[in-house]
Amino acid sequence: MSTNTPDAHLALFEKSLEDVPEDLKRATLRLDFTPSYVVVGVYRLFTDRTLLRPAWDKCKHAARRGAIVGAVWVR
Repeated sequence: MSTNTPDAHLALFEKSLEDVPEDLKRATLRLDFTPSYVVVGVYRLFTDRTLLRPAWDKCKHAARRGAIVGAVWVR
């Protein structure tokens, strides 16, 4: 089948569960967002103070610990 036909392009966006393991099929069906949502989410995380402040408050201790361990590991 040629990939230049409209039907072939639409087939690229259909969910195919043939190659998905049985225990991951349900999770695969729930993944209905496009990859651009990840970019938008990261942008919002860094530009929206109402998201950035709680996320940083939750992660700052782990980030500090990771930076210290990383610095020791580099030495």
